[in-house]
Amino acid sequence: MNIARPSRSPATNAVATLHDVMVTMRDGARLATDVYLPAADGALLPGPFPVVLERTPYLKTRNQTNTPDGAFWASRGYVYVTQDCRGRHKSDGVFISYPVEADDGVDTMAWIMKQTWCNGKIAVTGSSYYASTAQAILCRNPPGLAAAVIRVGAGDYHEDGAWSGGAFQLTHNINYALGLAALGKEAQADPAIRQAFEKALETEEAFKLMQRSPLADGQSVMALAPTYDAWYQEWQRHELYDDYWKQEGYRFDYRNAADVPILLIGTWYDEFLGGMLDAYAGYAEGKTAPVQMIMGGGFHSSVYNMSTIAGDVDFGPNLPMDVPSLILQWFDQYVKGHDRGLPEGHLFHAFRLEGADGHKTAAGNLRAAGSWQTFACWPPADVVPTTFHLTPDRQLTTGSPAHGSLGYAHDPANPVPTVGGNVSSGLQSVRAGPADQRGDPTLLQCKDTHPLVERPDVVAFFTPPLANDTEISGPIVVTLYVSSSAIDTDFTAKLVDLYPPSPDYPDGYAMNVADGIVRARLRQFTQQGLAYRRLYAQTEHPLTPGEIVEVTIDLWSTSILFKAGHCIRLDIASSNFPRFDVNPNTGEPFSERRLPPIVARNTIHMGPDHPSHISLPVRI
Repeated sequence: MNIARPSRSPATNAVATLHDVMVTMRDGARLATDVYLPAADGALLPGPFPVVLERTPYLKTRNQTNTPDGAFWASRGYVYVTQDCRGRHKSDGVFISYPVEADDGVDTMAWIMKQTWCNGKIAVTGSSYYASTAQAILCRNPPGLAAAVIRVGAGDYHEDGAWSGGAFQLTHNINYALGLAALGKEAQADPAIRQAFEKALETEEAFKLMQRSPLADGQSVMALAPTYDAWYQEWQRHELYDDYWKQEGYRFDYRNAADVPILLIGTWYDEFLGGMLDAYAGYAEGKTAPVQMIMGGGFHSSVYNMSTIAGDVDFGPNLPMDVPSLILQWFDQYVKGHDRGLPEGHLFHAFRLEGADGHKTAAGNLRAAGSWQTFACWPPADVVPTTFHLTPDRQLTTGSPAHGSLGYAHDPANPVPTVGGNVSSGLQSVRAGPADQRGDPTLLQCKDTHPLVERPDVVAFFTPPLANDTEISGPIVVTLYVSSSAIDTDFTAKLVDLYPPSPDYPDGYAMNVADGIVRARLRQFTQQGLAYRRLYAQTEHPLTPGEIVEVTIDLWSTSILFKAGHCIRLDIASSNFPRFDVNPNTGEPFSERRLPPIVARNTIHMGPDHPSHISLPVRI
């Protein structure tokens, strides 16, 4: 499969459009639907045709770049159906994020199957929220479902979107809820309400909401849209993985999914990376139809453009994915039955991030590189999980662990700022993707340009400069033995590719590769379902001050070539704000915080009895 330059069949038809067809659901609600049909010489072509279905809360007439629209599909012999989700825009009902999408999706599929222009084969697709509407249909396996392409979507919204490792994902949740409410029914009916939400979405106002989170019920701008405030409050209240998050729509049961050809498109710096990895493992389990992943090198919005840049890094001409052509190839081969030369079987196509000479491009980005590799499984069969122990002299070593400890103070009033990473935000002041790990006053919470590693609350561990190029491809897990003066605190871990100094970067360039977080009182996880990495916090275990406990931090996966002369670095801290909420160290549930924050003295323990380490999948 040629990821960077796939072939694309040409447009051959004109297009006719039916706007605002009201499709009735099982409870009588009517959902606004547009239908794009192949035409020629001012008349509809006779058909019937295969159908491509997308369901979205973001307005069915809105189309982002690098995404196929209705004209794209109809001009190539498909009928394209796009629908506003319940409670959005011209559709009836009340919008509740995710749980109703399976029923409405199945009812829409049944309506399509009755139309004369449908040949009985329906493909579903979508990105972000409407990746979830497509997966809700896929896991119900209704009649007519022939294939699917899922792009940058969550697998389980508790761990992929609202929460992560027990921490609330502030930048995503605040901006997601505000953005939806700004175009909701209340805002459509009252310009003053819409203006209030648009004001709240401005950087400084959104940041104020992050700083004062959790948002009290009825005590923020969200109160202007009560139906939106209601489910946002539920998100804040349901910290643990409980029955609320087990509702269909917030999670997907891959075991019941249709055995149809499924293409997944993700990116290494996407907030929903964990969900896409789970989807690949879950959909492929026991299925005979091909399930394939294309994992690109960018961030959440990279699927909507053809840029060579992710974050602050230019990875070169192999990075962009021609998403319309990739989807078209998949549906042409597996829905229309045309041979597009796609390989069969379960395959994982991964973009490998690759270092370069440490120079800047003319546009001021770090010049790097990347290439595509294809694996029969993920993680690749030829990787060796390799343990790098943390040492008291701040080394990462594959040798025997040395006894000792390192401590630091976590002050909630001065959290470590978010600089890049798996962030989904709409704010330019919260950079997504790879970035030099140093302050940038244009970013939220950054006050200076000093390297983050110079902060007293960041403890970094280094390998010596690598003698040879070293590839890391697969899941990354950090295990720490820690103690704290508080009954609760957080621990964060960040894997960094440290470039040597160069004329353009005299201090070197510290490129974040992967990161994660764990809330200490929610540290005891249980494994659920078929997916290989899914861990859920279901019980609370407050710390006993001074007691040493084990915590696990899931950094999901990556594929990167650390170049000879670079160092592998691991940064440990206790905050990453505003990507995650700041733990006040008081032990209170997120939505019930009343006590003033306290400073926690946190300690990392090392040695034979407390082997703190990172496990890296080193490719042989």
